[in-house]
Amino acid sequence: MDMQQSDDARDVLGRIGESWGWVLAFSVATLILGVLVMAWPSATVKLVALLFGLQLFVGGLFSLVRAFTRGGEGSRVLLAVLGVLGILVGIFVLRHLFQTVVILVILLGVYWVLHGIIEFFVAIDQRGAPARGLNATMGILSFIAGVVVLSWPSPTLLVLVWVLGVWLVVYGLVGIAGAFMVRRAVKTAHA
Repeated sequence: MDMQQSDDARDVLGRIGESWGWVLAFSVATLILGVLVMAWPSATVKLVALLFGLQLFVGGLFSLVRAFTRGGEGSRVLLAVLGVLGILVGIFVLRHLFQTVVILVILLGVYWVLHGIIEFFVAIDQRGAPARGLNATMGILSFIAGVVVLSWPSPTLLVLVWVLGVWLVVYGLVGIAGAFMVRRAVKTAHA
């Protein structure tokens, strides 16, 4: 039985090891993307808003087409309304990229404020619950983060982009190390 499990583990490692190059390539691409995000944070924000606007516009077009190709009167009307709404919102986003992103950041701030308040009062209400103090602390931190985001949405946006860039760089570096570890493990397993 142990021999069977050992062979199964080798097969799995072998399949993963054969693709270690793909893991490495993906990790290098992630690292490069992280560096680019940190090098051009404003361009990153505009690109995300542009892609979001295009997705809404194209999604609206698809919904409109579906409205005229599906059966059922009620669903046609709903799909047509959804299509027109998607097209209009997509056009708005494409014409006002920066304002759209600021609105999304403000919504994030509102969410964090509400989440923080609710988390804090739930923790206060649940006497004897495990990690009650941690939940209350997380609620306070979420509230503070939300207030900061709402007070300074534009600078917060750039900080969020930087955090994303740093995360991508770290993720890429860890992935690169992981790819070489998998390669080494496969070589050891085959030896």
